[in-house]
Formats: sequence, C-alpha cells, structure tokens
Amino acid sequence: MDLNRDAMLVGLHIAAWSGRLYDRQASDHVAVAHEASTGAGRYNKRLLPKAAFAALTATMSEARTKHYANSLPWDDKGARLLTVANYEHYTELMDGLRERVVRQRARFIEDYDDYIDQSRLDLGKLFRIEDYPSKEDLQGKFAIRYRITPVPDADHFIAQLASDDTERVKRDIERHVEEQLHGAVRDLYRRIGEAVERVSERLREDDDGKPLVFRDTMISNIRDLVDVVPRLNIFGDDELAQLCEQVKEKIASVEPDALRPSRTFDPAARAQVKRDADALAEKFAGYFGTRAEEPAAEPVREAA
Repeated sequence: MDLNRDAMLVGLHIAAWSGRLYDRQASDHVAVAHEASTGAGRYNKRLLPKAAFAALTATMSEARTKHYANSLPWDDKGARLLTVANYEHYTELMDGLRERVVRQRARFIEDYDDYIDQSRLDLGKLFRIEDYPSKEDLQGKFAIRYRITPVPDADHFIAQLASDDTERVKRDIERHVEEQLHGAVRDLYRRIGEAVERVSERLREDDDGKPLVFRDTMISNIRDLVDVVPRLNIFGDDELAQLCEQVKEKIASVEPDALRPSRTFDPAARAQVKRDADALAEKFAGYFGTRAEEPAAEPVREAA
C-alpha cells in the first residue's frame, strides 16, 4: 500500500453564529437585585428565536456526522484520513451540504428583519439593535469548508533535517504512521461492532416479554456502514470485508417492519436476526476489544 497514493487528509471547518450575547448590564442588575457578587453569574441573551437557527444547526450537525462517518481517525489536530476510494463520495456529500447551507443562509437573511422584530418583543428592555450584525456580516457567519492535504511523507521530513540520526527519525515517523493506520482500521471494526450490538440490544424483550421499540434507524445505520466501510478499508483487510458482508446479508437486508410489531412482523425473522446479531457482535468484540472513545466533534467556530 502506498499511503500517499491511496489516501489523503481532510479537515472540516464549520462557522456558525450562535446568536447569543453576554449582557453585562443585565448580569450586574441581577447581581445587585440578589445582593450577589457581580462575578457570581452571567446573563447570556438569545438575540433571535431558537427556531431561526433550526435548519442551519441541523445541517451543521449532519456535516460533522457525515465527516466522521466517511473518514478515519488520524491525529488529535482535527485532520482525518480520507481514502481515495471514498473521495468522490465524501466530496459529493460535503459539497451538497455546503450548497444547502448557502440556501439556508440566504433564507435566514431574508427573514432576518422578522426575527429581529420578534426578538424586540421577546427581549423587552434587554433588546438593543446595536447587538445585531448587519445582513452583509451574516454572509460570513455560516459556512462549511473542508480542506484536503497530502499525508505527510517520512522522506519529506528527513530531507529537512541536518542530522546524523536521520534513519532513526525516519523509522520513528514510519512507525507512528503505521500505528495510526492500524488504529484507523480498528475504528472500522468498532463502528460496525457497536452498530451490530445496538441491534442485538433492541431485539430483546422487556420484563413483560414484549419486544422493545425498534426504530428504522437501527437498520439504516447498518446499511450506511456496510456501504462505506469497503471504501474505507485501506488495508484491504479480508477479515473485515468478510464480516462486513455477513452483516450486510444477515442484518442490513432485513426490513425494520419485520422485526417489530406491525402488519409484516415476523417473529421467526426477528429471532434469527437476534441470533445472527449476537454471533456477529461476539466476533467483533474480539477485534475492537474495549470500546474506544468517540472522536471529539470539532467545536462550532463562531464567526467574528
């Protein structure tokens, strides 16, 4: 495998205006009214109705979710590994979300004056028009961007060193890259294993012997995983590929309605999927062991 040929790094950057503002005068007023220290609390007012941000917030959240789902962990600086095999799918998803943000931002700006009028009523004496950015400024306060960069090459760093110890440094860099790659593959095992385990858990019965609630997303999430994992399987791990196919055949192919009380409910199918999910969860447990922590989502950056 040639890492520089087969993969790249991708970083996701999200700008989103929170629509909240610290009000010092209100904070001081509350402190005085309650005979408290002025540093005892802060009053952060919501400048616009919460509903004004709903569409944009949902899109930003979807962007983060799909960014993580379609890439692999790499470092603690925000970069993630994107395989060449998944590049087209990733960019198509993210470009679509960027375009959606542009449309939603335009709609937000179009309705901005109405939102301000509503806030004038909601905030009462806390309302100050100078707190609000102009419509022109709002253009830069909501955006999704991603940046593609090459995976660092050990030889690139070595060429910049003036040291007799270059071979040791090169080996250390290559070993670190290898560890990162193996960690990325373990992450794929973990993702599918945990999704299969969740299906298994939801196919239990409650204390009264009734099936637990089983939602469509339990299966749709599995389907998304078995679709993307082959494109992220950078090592061509045969065992992972085989397990992925088994999950696709035994779980992803089943319709959710067959697994819960409905007109097409099939108790036999439910029992079989439960057995298959249990067996597969056991197999995956041997690969990813103790659950790794989810990568921390990049905090939303509020535009200045």
